[in-house]
Amino acid sequence: MSFIGIMIRRLLDRSGYLLTRVEPEFPPSLGAILQALKARYKPALSILCFDNEVRVQAELLQIFPAVQISFWSPCFRVTNGGVESTAGLPPVPAGRFMVLIDLDHFPLDLLQEKLPWLKHAEAVLLRARLGSFWAGELDFCQLSARLRQLGFQVAEVIHPVCAASLQAPSDSATAVFEPGDGTGSALSKGSRYRVNEAMTHLSRPIVKRQDFHLLAGRGSLGFAAGVCNPGAIMEGDQKYLLSRGERTPWPLQKADESRFFSSTQPLLLKLSNDNCITGADELTKDGAPNPTRIEDFRLFKFRGEILSNHAVIANPEPGPVKHRPLRLERMKTRVGISLLDVKAKRLVWCGFPSVDRPLAQTEKNWVFFTAGDRLFLLYSFSPYILMSAQNWPGLNFKTFIETRLPLTLDGDGLALRNSINPVEYDDDHWLHIIHKVYPGKQYSFWAVLISKKDLLPTRISARPLVSGWHSVSASIIYTCSALVDGSHITICAGLDDSATAMATISRNRLDGEWIPIGSQPASAS
Repeated sequence: MSFIGIMIRRLLDRSGYLLTRVEPEFPPSLGAILQALKARYKPALSILCFDNEVRVQAELLQIFPAVQISFWSPCFRVTNGGVESTAGLPPVPAGRFMVLIDLDHFPLDLLQEKLPWLKHAEAVLLRARLGSFWAGELDFCQLSARLRQLGFQVAEVIHPVCAASLQAPSDSATAVFEPGDGTGSALSKGSRYRVNEAMTHLSRPIVKRQDFHLLAGRGSLGFAAGVCNPGAIMEGDQKYLLSRGERTPWPLQKADESRFFSSTQPLLLKLSNDNCITGADELTKDGAPNPTRIEDFRLFKFRGEILSNHAVIANPEPGPVKHRPLRLERMKTRVGISLLDVKAKRLVWCGFPSVDRPLAQTEKNWVFFTAGDRLFLLYSFSPYILMSAQNWPGLNFKTFIETRLPLTLDGDGLALRNSINPVEYDDDHWLHIIHKVYPGKQYSFWAVLISKKDLLPTRISARPLVSGWHSVSASIIYTCSALVDGSHITICAGLDDSATAMATISRNRLDGEWIPIGSQPASAS
């Protein structure tokens, strides 16, 4: 929140006014939430506060009469028989009540065990320091699941009003839970944004930092600006990555559009079984439209050939002009297809796929996958638009599925986009990966299973598969491709548009996170 926004809120608070219009950028205060709960639940609630924070206690006492509030600081000790309380457990509340808990001092599992009547509360507010989430001591997905088992759904997340960088770990976020299973949830756009953001950034991702290792970056393999965004495929027993080599650093590309178009180079990497680079070849581009920039290769097999779908960026004006600053907003981006000839070390241009709908100035994130003699183009994930090739190799695609999926991640104004070409996961499903981009270009990704029977997504990971900063020390992480074998999944990603990284996890780790499409993420165990 801006400084002006903070001052406006403080002025309104001092004048006795309550801010009621809430936007994603302007989250409600704890006081606003307490006021709303006070107005909603009549006769008066009794308040049980398991929070030693003076600021929280002051907020309560400003809104509720002191006789309605009881403050508790339970003490626990570990014995051979388990955990027992030594002091400070409240009696069973009479009438309607609300509970506030500081999770950094009073672990929820112990309170749930010692206070079985917690499930009868009208509302439960859980507060914790951001540092506890960032360190992995707390997990918002797991926290929401625990409350869901008690019959609650998350209704709002109160973010810090203002946190300087050095104070951020000690500042806190408060989640508001109310009775319900989430099926009738009517979250506003603002609250949905904040709940989804908390579920994304305050939950531990499936792929962790220790899973990733770096293959190439700036200066690697003769590319001063890096090697990034790899498409991956298995050809027999050989593993290949088709990456983007960058010759010129981005600041120089921005200052000279001719460098933007000349910087990229398709680079074919051969990998060993333990994912080490054993060979690297620059590919020629046969027949590609010129002048264009081709980047972000994704690979698939069809009718015995290896093909790549990729972005093709063109300047609508003659040129490019040397020393003219780059204007990306004027560029036209399309998806093209090329044939990858591994032996001849070349990309052979096939053309631009045509689809049965108007195209925008920028078209990216189309992905392709095959089933026998059928080639599919997944044009969009939300809404879900699936097309089929009509006259291959004529590159004409026709829509045959267009629907809205019941996605709890959706509806907050942030688009859910395709990330990888779906790959075979088991006899009944393809594995797909989708992503969102949050402010500050922080990327987060979720795994999806697409049914081979009806070609519709059926399950999604309850928590992010990969998340910027949590999974790796970069906010701009782009999961470009995946390889699946009997027991493991390998994720291939680009970091900060300059590096290539890979992570391998067991299938069991992912299989423990699947939930049906349409289920609340909090239903994961």
